Order: sequence, then structure tokens, then C-alpha cells
Amino acid sequence: MDEGLTKKTSKDVFIKAFISIAFSVVLLCLEVTSLIFTLPLLAFVATSRREDGLKVFLPAALILIIRSLYYGWGVENMGLWVCIDLYVPLSLLVAGYIWTISKGKLEKRLFLSLLPALLATILFGLVFFMDRALFDAFYSSMKDAFATVMESALATLGIEADIDFLFLMVSTTVGVFAFPTIAAAACVSFFFYEGKRHSRETSLDDVVASIELNTNLVWVLILSLALLMSSRFISMPLVFSMAFLSLALTMLLVYSIQGFSVLMAWIKNGGVNMKSTTLFIVLLMLGLFMPGLNIVVLFGLPVLGLIENFFDIKTRRKK
Repeated sequence: MDEGLTKKTSKDVFIKAFISIAFSVVLLCLEVTSLIFTLPLLAFVATSRREDGLKVFLPAALILIIRSLYYGWGVENMGLWVCIDLYVPLSLLVAGYIWTISKGKLEKRLFLSLLPALLATILFGLVFFMDRALFDAFYSSMKDAFATVMESALATLGIEADIDFLFLMVSTTVGVFAFPTIAAAACVSFFFYEGKRHSRETSLDDVVASIELNTNLVWVLILSLALLMSSRFISMPLVFSMAFLSLALTMLLVYSIQGFSVLMAWIKNGGVNMKSTTLFIVLLMLGLFMPGLNIVVLFGLPVLGLIENFFDIKTRRKK
């Protein structure tokens, strides 16, 4: 009897894992949802045991690697292209897995989850910085592809533009926002996972409202901003300025989490019947699709988080 029940349970887990992986691959193939392709995998772990995470994350990683090798096969500098193609999805996949197995305070779990992506970002920067020939070859190939697409598009619209300058601006923007984008997508996935997991345990709203970052973490933001400002007066390679700006944006994202916690605490203290998931969806919609209000959301949340870091406005508002 017990053996038959165990076999049935294992079969159910296998079917759930297979469906989760298949759904995840579909999300990955759709460009619009590629940044949240880990949601089905996290949902599987949230409704199963933490130990079952490898049953979905490891096969998903193998699929990612095989997919990148398939599309990059025969391309010049194939190893570099495969690594770049894997950078975002594999970073999100590893971050999701580490989040499911890690415990402790929020900043510790965030750091551990995003550490592989951070190390990969630093490694890419060092490789390009130290091997100028490799960087020039990569930059030229990307610029040629960009020029092929943009020249025809600009000609159709009747717009004249300096393609070299335009590509420099685009590539710099991508370089600055690459890691913060990974961090933002990972945080959305983490919130989804915690919502699924806490639906069976304690209230997620209480957990969100009680988030408190280490007050000393603000020095990382201050240091990154100071180094960024110093680049205006001290000559340094562009890659360093990009790194400082990227770090500052990532820290603002972290304080946005604390700002979200402040809003949730005010809602609970005010007796308003709104769940943290509803508040998150509302803020996400405002931030993505409401011009004007999105600026308030994007800057208001980190400002609230920073104010909470110094003045404990959760408690004062409650009193």
C-alpha cells in the first residue's frame, strides 16, 4: 500500500515538474515573457519540497545550454556568443534556485541569489577590458548588425542619424542596465515564489510589512553615488562609470523593496483591505504603463525606503 502510494506520488511530482519545465521553455521563447520564465519552476518548488528544486532547475539549465549551443554553432567566437546568450537566462535560473534553498534575512538571500550574476557581469567586464582585440571584434560585429537594422529603418522614416554615436549610446545603456534588469526580474520572481509559499503558511502581507534592511546598507549606495560623481572630475575608463551607475541603480532597487514594505505597513495600520500581491500588481502597472505616474513610482519607492532607513516612518505613522 505504502509502496503504491509512493510510486503514485513520485509520478505526480514528475508530471508537475515536466509541465513546469515545458511552460518555462514557452515563456523563454516568447520575448515579452523571457525575463519571467522561471515563474513556473518557482511555482513548482513552492508547492512541493525545497529539495525538489533540482528536478526542474537542472533540466531547465541543460535546455538553456543546448539551445544556446544550437543557435551559436559555427559562429565566430562561438564560446563568447554562447556565454553572452546564457548570461541573462542562466543568471535568473541560478538566482531562482538559490532563493528557494537559502534562508535568513532579506539582504543576505538577495546577495547570495544575485551573486552569480554579479560575478558573471564582472567577469565579462574584465575580459573585455583586458582583451582589447576581442572587445573590438565583438563591438564591430554588433555595430554592423545594429547598422544593418537601423539604417533601413531610419531611411524608411526619413531620419538622418550618426549610427556610430547611436550604437554607442545604446550599448552603454544596455551595459548599465543589464545587471539591474536581472535583479529586478529576479525580485519579481522571488515575490511570486514567496506568495505561493506563504499561501500555505503565514500571511505574506505580515512578512512584507515587516521587511527591514540593515541600516548600514545605505553606505553602499552612498559610495556608489560618490564614485559616480567623482568620474566627472577624475578621468577614468567608461566601464568604471557604467559599473558605478549600475551599482547605484541596483541599490535603489533594493531600497524600493523597503519602500514597498513601508506602503504595505501603512495599508495594514490604516485598516485598508488590500493584499500585498494586489498592491504589487497596481504599482507594477503604474510603473510600466502610466506615463507621469511611473516616475512617481520609480522614484517614490526608493525614497520611502531610504527615509525608513533613517527615521522609522512605519512606527511613527502607526503611532
